[in-house]
Amino acid sequence: MTQYGFGTSLELEPGPFACGFQRGLAMCSDGKVRAVRFPGGGIADTFFSVPAAVDVDGKRVSGFITVETAEGWTTETEDDPAVVKFHAYSERKNGALLPAGVWKRGA
Repeated sequence: MTQYGFGTSLELEPGPFACGFQRGLAMCSDGKVRAVRFPGGGIADTFFSVPAAVDVDGKRVSGFITVETAEGWTTETEDDPAVVKFHAYSERKNGALLPAGVWKRGA
């Protein structure tokens, strides 16, 4: 399991040919860290994101995860750690359960 900032993490599938994520914890736009599900097997659909879902108030919210810094940049520094962030698809079912946008420290 790879640990990231603010209590977030990602774990790859076991085995020598692992290519997807098995489980993780991601920061949601409301500032809460939630367990992430990977309905597509945890395999990236682009270079930067992986399809994912979280549960909010007992309802599934679809979206994707990225790893970026707490302030929204791509390169982490000592005072701006990398964080697993969940981006909800606001136009899909239950998407309105999370605030629009993505979490950023100090925002």
